Amino acid sequence: MSLKKLLLNCLFPKKCYGCETSETWLCKSCFVKIKKYQGQTPRQLTGVNDLIIAGEYHDPVLKDLIQAFKFNFNKELVVPLAALLYSKISWPHLNKSYLIIPIPLHRQRLAWRGFNQSELLAKEISTLTGWPINYDLTKIKKTKEQASLQETKRLKNQLGVFSWHGINLAGQNIILLDDIITSGATISQAALVLKQAGAGEIIALAVAKG
Repeated sequence: MSLKKLLLNCLFPKKCYGCETSETWLCKSCFVKIKKYQGQTPRQLTGVNDLIIAGEYHDPVLKDLIQAFKFNFNKELVVPLAALLYSKISWPHLNKSYLIIPIPLHRQRLAWRGFNQSELLAKEISTLTGWPINYDLTKIKKTKEQASLQETKRLKNQLGVFSWHGINLAGQNIILLDDIITSGATISQAALVLKQAGAGEIIALAVAKG
């Protein structure tokens, strides 16, 4: 075992986040118990053709997984989270061609965290689906955390924060991927920029509704 792997095992002893009895981050039994998202479309979500959300953020197991992934920096948790997300993608979508574009972080937040959780999820989904990834969407303005704001202020917080630096998308179908959708303001502003770059169908894809 490598030193890095040994340190990770000491910091993050592997056990199921649901039952704590299995030597895996999420056992099959707990995987199927995660509460599916069955809510309405987020009120501020516009500019997308379809919405796929895997689960509810208030589900205790899913919440623990996401928080440990983002804030405890346990990047191994991308595997069960991506598996949960993939399980919600329907066959009609899987039979089409999409370009995956993860929601970017501002460079300061990226430097603090050391990784973009949406990019890690995008890589796993790309492996599972065969869809390519593009990183030409950038975040050019530092914003407050959406979860810290009242919903009425979330759209204003995201205005003008994204920029596209790639080629004309010329009708390319897009999977716009984020870990959590709250009001939908972040996804909507990103979708607007991609539409201006020529994007065709845009599918919003997220692990949880916050």
